[in-house]
Amino acid sequence: MRKILIVVGSGVQKGNTNQLAQAFEKGAQEAGHDVQRIVLSENIQGCQGCGACQKNSHQCVIQDSMQNYYALFEWADTIVLASPLYFWSISGRLKCFIDRLYAISQDDQYPYKETVLLMSAGDNHFWTFEQALSFYSFYTKALGWKDLGHVLAGGCESEPRYIPTQKLQEAYQKGLHL
Repeated sequence: MRKILIVVGSGVQKGNTNQLAQAFEKGAQEAGHDVQRIVLSENIQGCQGCGACQKNSHQCVIQDSMQNYYALFEWADTIVLASPLYFWSISGRLKCFIDRLYAISQDDQYPYKETVLLMSAGDNHFWTFEQALSFYSFYTKALGWKDLGHVLAGGCESEPRYIPTQKLQEAYQKGLHL
């Protein structure tokens, strides 16, 4: 049984990215995994690069919502990063979350995690997710994490919210078969 933390980097509670995350969560729960999901809709500031965390028992000096997420991150063995595509990359909310993990690193080493990427986007060109996938691949390797794959849902509508059914099914199956 896995301990899965789903981190949703969209502030739109009923948006396409959250629907994708919920489909994954349903599959993972049906498979018997323990799942926690957080939606980064609250205030999370970006890392200041001050390095105080490395001198202060790995405690970040920024007191915001991220303080609530460190324990969940440490609890999980699998991290699912869910993000809308913003300017050909992950959302700023999710990027802030990742940057702030520096506080718990030791000698630039991070706790081992297995990870999945879920993304939604309005367009559906062959290159739509290219930059985001490149970034995801780079930082999973840099952090020493194992990539378990991704579900990329292009062609989503923003008004009214619509995500292709086959992509919801793909996310569900990914969670079910982890």
